[in-house]
Parts: sequence; structure tokens; C-alpha cells
Amino acid sequence: MTDLQRRRLLAAAALAGIASGARAQGGSPRADAPAAGFPDRPPRLIVGFAPGGGSDFIARALASEIAGPLGQPFIVENRPGAGGAIAARAAATSAPNGYTLFLGSAATFVINPVLMTDLPYDAEKDFVPVGSVARFEYVLMTRPDLPYRTVADLVTHARQKPGELTIGSAGNGSNTHLAAAAFQRAAGIQLRHIPYKGTTPALTDLAGGNIDLLFDSVPTVLSLVKAGKVKALATTGNAREALLPDLPTVIEAGVPGFTASNWFAVFAPARTPPGIVDRINAAMQKALTGEALRAQLTSTGNVPLPGGPRDLQVLVSEERAAYTRLIQSSGIKIE
Repeated sequence: MTDLQRRRLLAAAALAGIASGARAQGGSPRADAPAAGFPDRPPRLIVGFAPGGGSDFIARALASEIAGPLGQPFIVENRPGAGGAIAARAAATSAPNGYTLFLGSAATFVINPVLMTDLPYDAEKDFVPVGSVARFEYVLMTRPDLPYRTVADLVTHARQKPGELTIGSAGNGSNTHLAAAAFQRAAGIQLRHIPYKGTTPALTDLAGGNIDLLFDSVPTVLSLVKAGKVKALATTGNAREALLPDLPTVIEAGVPGFTASNWFAVFAPARTPPGIVDRINAAMQKALTGEALRAQLTSTGNVPLPGGPRDLQVLVSEERAAYTRLIQSSGIKIE
């Protein structure tokens, strides 16, 4: 081999090494490469409501328990306003690198996209599912002085006097409004809807005797029910609520096919690398099947809901279809 041939061979080898290094660093990275060093700083979990509420509790409980498996503390960032839309927009426009996540619910990913045309985010295009966290059911309550002792008593009266009984909600298009609409359809009754600006004033008026009925979440009303400040008739799951075992489900009480619940889940900005999504989900699964987080959730009336990204995608799709049918058939609109 001549000196010229040797020099050309060495130059070609050097160029091949440079090209190989460039591909490894940025040209066409391996699918799991972005996850290899993730996270190397604290990620943040954005919540669409103020500190102290139900979603904030879920976020902080989850953040505390996934910090260990991921090796970094999680920062919970509260961005209240517009029913969670402000927080969803902030998360949707963040860099898709796993360092910004969003705690969503049926309201932000199922109900609002059906009811609202001016949302500042696209629930389908702006996010990828990471994993579900927890679900909770509702309690059907009456004001303390009403004579009804069972759901059957209530349904009988409502059928005899359509539209006489009032049912409150946290507002038009809220989860509790849709639960009330679904209940009326399933039971074949007509109630008069009274929308409030949130759960607290509706509960206050129920306890004060100003409205007749209300659906609200187990975590929110548990203490009121146990204190006898409202009268609970039934819960809305497929099985009895562990913290209210003496209450029948609405199905047990004679309204077949009726259930109602809400859920919390973690989403990431669209185009977040799958390897990072899987790493976060693995930490979530470890936390949700561990005793510490399960105890925190169940003690407040929440049910742990472990699952992968695909499970969450199916949940969102199925509920969006069901809520679309309910909203359209009930004529519910946001005013």
C-alpha cells in the first residue's frame, strides 16, 4: 500500500467516525436516548386549581411519591382560572421534554372540549397521555328535612310531580350537572336544575334547605355526610363506597345502568419522547401500587387508578363519546 493510499484510508475512517458521532448526538437519536438522563433537574406538575383543593391534594400526593423512583423532586405549580384552561394552555405550550406535566381530569379532556369551542388548547392534539392517577365517585344527597329515605322514594315523587324538585350543580356543564342529567335520563324523571358558581355555595344551599338535591364528590362531602348536615341516599359507583359502606349504589337502589365518576390523570405536551413518557409512567405505577400513596388516596375517598398511556387514551376516547351523546341529547350548553 502506498503512502497516498494509506492517507486516503485514514481520512475516510476519520470522516466515518465523525459522521457516526454526529448521528449519535443529534441526527437520528435512538428512541430511548432522551430518557437515559431524564430527569436531571426537578420537573413541574401544573394544576389548574388553587392550593388546598382536591386536585391540588392529588398532585402533591403523587409528586411526593414519584420523586423517589425518578431521583428528582417534583414542583407542583398551581395556575387557577377558567376551569383549568389556563393551566392546560401553559402545559400545552411548554417544551415537550418531560419537565412540564399537567394534571388533567374529565372536565379538561372530555367535557370542556365537547361544550366549548373557544378553548385555548386542543385536548387531542396538544397532549399525549402519560397515565391515570385516581378516580372518585359521587354521592346523591337531599336536604336534611326532606322525607325521602331511599332513591326509590325520590324517584316516585319526581315521577308524580315532574319539575317540582330542584337539583343543584357546580355550574352549567360541570361534572355534577352532567351527573344530574344522566340520573334523570336513567330514572325517567324531570328535575329543575339550579346552577351555582362552584361546589361550596351549592352545598351550603343544600344544607340550608334552599335546594332539594345535589350530586357531589365523595372526597368533598364525606365529612358533611358523616356529620348529618346533608342526607345521603346513594353513591354512584358500580360497587359500594368503602368509606360509606352503608349507602347503596344508585344501581342497587333501583336505577339500572347509572354510574357517575370523575378522574385525575397526568398528560405531557405533544411530541414528548415516548421513552420519557414511559419512564414517568413507570414511576407512577410504582407509586400507585405502593402502600403510602394508596393510603393517602383511599383515606380521602379517592380510588387509585394505575394504568399506562394506552389505557388513559382509551378512557378519554370512550368518555368523550359518552358525554357527547349525553350533552347533545340533554341540550346542555354553556351560557
